[in-house]
Amino acid sequence: MEITWWGHATCTVEDSGVRLLTDPVFARRLAHLRRRRGAPPPAHAAVADAVLVSHLHADHLHLPSLARLAAGTRL
Repeated sequence: MEITWWGHATCTVEDSGVRLLTDPVFARRLAHLRRRRGAPPPAHAAVADAVLVSHLHADHLHLPSLARLAAGTRL
């Protein structure tokens, strides 16, 4: 199993050829919130077999970031 943290609650969990992305936020700013460290995740971070959104707060369910996912990605 490999886990890559991209910032805040966004991470990729890979195991047995399956890639799960959690709470994708690919923006520098989100309303009054901003990234404290590093740049937004690279484009390849949006490649996933499935996405887990933990809850409906804007810093976990970011619609512009979800729009960057490939068509057919399971949510």
